[in-house]
Amino acid sequence: MTDGGMVNLARIYYPVTVLGPGKRVGIWLAGCDRNCPGCISPELKTSSSGTYVEVTEIMKNIQKLCSDAEGFTISGGEPFTSPEGLCALVREISKMSEDIIIFTGYRLSELMEMRDDNVDYILDNISVLVDGPYIEALNDGRGLRGSSNQNIHVFKNAKRYVNLSDCERSLQVVVNNDRVMTIGMPVVNEDD
Repeated sequence: MTDGGMVNLARIYYPVTVLGPGKRVGIWLAGCDRNCPGCISPELKTSSSGTYVEVTEIMKNIQKLCSDAEGFTISGGEPFTSPEGLCALVREISKMSEDIIIFTGYRLSELMEMRDDNVDYILDNISVLVDGPYIEALNDGRGLRGSSNQNIHVFKNAKRYVNLSDCERSLQVVVNNDRVMTIGMPVVNEDD
């Protein structure tokens, strides 16, 4: 398990109110080779869509700007592309909050089969893992997952995460660094 680290950071936004309960810090990492058709963040597939940043620098900015954050949500791209960097990020975030949600295209079983100390540490120190590949045809417009084949694994704080698989979805539209950004899971249009 690594002691320091860098992550390929695409963006950070606060407050995010649609990717878990409360006002959250949203952290999107760049790079993903999973190629899910209909990906919600295709702009984050390439590693060049992010910048490698020291986790300590990220945390300094978060502590300055988001001292009242109620939780953290990490997405991408694919956060587990770099288990070492993700582990360093989770280690530092967990000093502020144990309310950490990670979205991944990997299945929990695949992550466990990696037999990687970094992955094990991450799984032991987050509250929720939303796992599995996004399948556009299975997007039923429900819950805090992109498609119904994905699983929501609650490891800690179960009362805080009741009904995550069936909650109503909403989108948050924000301006971040002079760009309009949509945050959240796509809402299925019943008229389509």
